[in-house]
Amino acid sequence: MAIHLPVDRKAFNDYEAQSRVNHRKKRENVRRLFTFIGFLAFSSVICCNLARIYAVSQNEVLDFSTSEGCKKTAAVSPSFDSSVDTILSDPLYKELSIERLSGAVQISTEVQDKNPDPLEDPAFYANFVTLHKYLESTFPLVHKKLNLEKVNKFGLLYTWEGKAPELKPILFMSHQDVVPVNKNTWDSWKFPPFSGYYEPETDLLWGRGSNDCKNLLIAQLEALEKLLEDGFVPDRTILLSVGFDEEASGIWGAQFLSPYIHERYGDDGIFIILDEGAGAIAIDENVYVATPVNGEKGYVDVEVSIAGHGGHSSIPPEHTTIGIAAELITLLEANPFGSAFSVDNPIYGTLQCLAEHSTQLPPKLRKQIMRAPLCKKSRKAVSDFLFSQPMLRDLVRSTQAVDIINGGVKANALPEDTSFLVNHRINLQSSVNETVERDIAYAFQIADKHHYGLSVNGVVLKEETELGIINLDVVNPLEPAPISPNEGPVWDLMAGTIQDVFDNHVFTKTPELKQEMYVTTGLFSGNTDTKYYWNLTKNIYRFIGSIMSPDMIHTVHSVNEHIDMEGHLSAIAFVYEFILNVNEHGAGLP
Repeated sequence: MAIHLPVDRKAFNDYEAQSRVNHRKKRENVRRLFTFIGFLAFSSVICCNLARIYAVSQNEVLDFSTSEGCKKTAAVSPSFDSSVDTILSDPLYKELSIERLSGAVQISTEVQDKNPDPLEDPAFYANFVTLHKYLESTFPLVHKKLNLEKVNKFGLLYTWEGKAPELKPILFMSHQDVVPVNKNTWDSWKFPPFSGYYEPETDLLWGRGSNDCKNLLIAQLEALEKLLEDGFVPDRTILLSVGFDEEASGIWGAQFLSPYIHERYGDDGIFIILDEGAGAIAIDENVYVATPVNGEKGYVDVEVSIAGHGGHSSIPPEHTTIGIAAELITLLEANPFGSAFSVDNPIYGTLQCLAEHSTQLPPKLRKQIMRAPLCKKSRKAVSDFLFSQPMLRDLVRSTQAVDIINGGVKANALPEDTSFLVNHRINLQSSVNETVERDIAYAFQIADKHHYGLSVNGVVLKEETELGIINLDVVNPLEPAPISPNEGPVWDLMAGTIQDVFDNHVFTKTPELKQEMYVTTGLFSGNTDTKYYWNLTKNIYRFIGSIMSPDMIHTVHSVNEHIDMEGHLSAIAFVYEFILNVNEHGAGLP
């Protein structure tokens, strides 16, 4: 990763002068912009008036013609004698599915932030061996008919060879690992975190990993097992790539699995990748939106260390290194990133569906959402709304979180070194460079104010002084993910399968409710193992075929993680039917 830093000593010494020059240039640019204000204001009025012309009454925003809007996707169903209804409605199948998922949750496969090399310390991963044996006994046909390769010892790559090797494979992803359970919280769990307890009264299965993401791993294997039972033979090869340290950024799992797959299939050699991600959510009574996530924010950690000089606490400097760190942290937190909403952000698809099909939003906001593609004022209104919602604002801005801090060793000894880590999730329209440069600018302010030096990744921007130096190190940089298409034959197959599974199978179990499903794009703040797979295909989607309730979402990585079994069964059905649909309706695609 390149950082825009001065490249010679003179540039280092002239940093402040250059900053003043840049400030003057900015003022000149502002003056130039004044000449366009009249034109921009006129354009804004025209834009908003056009929106008024095309918008209808507050209760009928659906017909706003500046956008495709949130329309029903055409359902796609296979002609194969499918077992989707068996998966969704057979009591015996559900009972066995409960047992399969419960057994996987009972095996604790916790990972930490930093984990040993599996080749050097395989004993650390002993529970993964237990899980592998469990999967072998639970899914006998998968392990008999598919080729299983173990990559970097504990990564699993299943290959179901298709009859037409010239066709690009389907790649499903999931992971075996789970985040640790804090021992101090065990008593707060309704049921023990590794009990895999199924509660018939609520239809919920409890335990760590039940919703992130052993549910997906088991659903994928259940779908493959059922297809094998049904005698299905694919034309297109099917892959299942299963990491074992996704919760620790996938450095031992997905980072090894991806090049292994790439060596075999090459750039753009995969038809589609489906990994963990969003599901379907209720946006109104009996109205749902499924949101396959087709993009991810970027990521970077900035490690800041203030190196000073020790001494006796009875003769302190004006600020210790802890004080300098505290002031820099305060400066960063006093200046959070602003909103950078645009209509090409995948979250806009979700907003459109809310505007058109939910009565929960104020009518005025619904209109602003629909006008956003044409009207800058409307985009600003939508941006302000998103930024005002704690659960939404981080989808349209870069974030910063000071997560780790260390400093000092003794009450009567001045701290020689203090360090802290700032974790950033980078907005889709930004970059690692832009994010890091912002941290550098604030660090320079503090260094200048308190007469400290400054360096970034070992490059000195300001010489160390008698007080010390502030060092910034940029680690784990990851640019925002490429945005996958939300139209075209691959998207249509996926969205059409979702539509069919819910409209023609799940919802038919309760026809009196008259439930509706819409499929659109979505976004969440985290990263998945797909970050290692970008070169394999442009079609990467993060989706689980389940309706997710708010309480299920809120307990992921937390106390009382759980999943409802009806949702788990629909996830199986989606994987099962998607394979059939691609085989039949995607036959003419490469």
